[in-house]
Amino acid sequence: MIAFNFLSMLPLLSLYVGALLSSDASPACLHPPCKDRLVAAPVSPAAGATAAAAAAAAAATGGVKERLVHLQRCMSSLQESGAAWSQGGQESNSLGTILALMAAVLTECDLHCHSQTLGTMAKRLESAAVGREGERDLLLFLKSITQYPSTVAPTERLHPRDCAEIYRLGIKENGIYTIQPDLHGPALEAKCDMETAGGGWTVIQNRQDGSVDFNKTWQEYREGFGNLQGEHWLGNAALHALTSTGQHQLRIELEDWYQQKRQATYNNFKVASEAQRYRLTAREFSGDAGNALSYSKRYNHDGRPFSTEDRDNDRYVSGNCGQYYGAGWWFDACLASNLNGRYYRGRYTGVTNGIYWGTWYILTDGRTGERYSFKSVEMKTRPQSFVGRN
Repeated sequence: MIAFNFLSMLPLLSLYVGALLSSDASPACLHPPCKDRLVAAPVSPAAGATAAAAAAAAAATGGVKERLVHLQRCMSSLQESGAAWSQGGQESNSLGTILALMAAVLTECDLHCHSQTLGTMAKRLESAAVGREGERDLLLFLKSITQYPSTVAPTERLHPRDCAEIYRLGIKENGIYTIQPDLHGPALEAKCDMETAGGGWTVIQNRQDGSVDFNKTWQEYREGFGNLQGEHWLGNAALHALTSTGQHQLRIELEDWYQQKRQATYNNFKVASEAQRYRLTAREFSGDAGNALSYSKRYNHDGRPFSTEDRDNDRYVSGNCGQYYGAGWWFDACLASNLNGRYYRGRYTGVTNGIYWGTWYILTDGRTGERYSFKSVEMKTRPQSFVGRN
């Protein structure tokens, strides 16, 4: 699997490396294999050797550009032979070597400089490169790493922080991308809306067909669930990471069963940490769907912690809103909105547990006793300072 994907990456890597080098590249590499000439040998100074002696030994292995020339030759040779480097009949860390070299040259940093960081970057990128979106993730990384100042060690963040950062890197197509909201946390995939109201939105929730049950536990809402191609919740931990620093916007887009669409935007959006029960901040409203998150004194979702069927954090003294309405949400006592409610196809009767936004459709039709559930809803966020398309 790794060898197949590695070979498929060679044209992309060759093209990128070739652009970094002068046009007078040498002919393809000859045997013995080039691997030993690409990677500087580990420095093992004798007992009592000084750091200066170790540095001199490292410098003797040759410059980054020289190794990149060898790298380009070897990649050409590999493409012609259709084989990957091997050692003792086992697959070697050839892709990791290439990625470490590329990281080094793009940061003007020798392999011995910050080698631990570069090694970590290469190891994680190797995993990305053999995945479904390997080439795109690799290009995103290469684009972002060039923004680091010369001779400064790159940070541990291997992916853009959010969809707004991906947009600023020049990627302006809707799609699913790898982001890393928390510098010290794992990367995750997220759906990016690069078109609506200027683009740069990280989608945090989507409802469209009822294919996913949103009556989930506290842990499931924390980690996220569903299918990014369809209905999903990105995860409360990710929401906190996305909004923990700086100012952010929340945009809510609703569509009813008569093809009518409205939206609500909050220019001050934040989700607190789990220790603070993922408390919601949603203020500075604008839009044509009405401000259902701050409806009244008893139904004010702004400032409320998150609740689920197994974690009662609401202000309803007679029960658990999450359990009663079958959803995780920032309930008050209990709701003027619930975008994680049960998916009904339009009108329904009984408990008001559908996808609800009380400032557009009234809670209950006084004449028929029916409630109304929306056809689709999408929640998305981006930095307040983001400037995208006109």
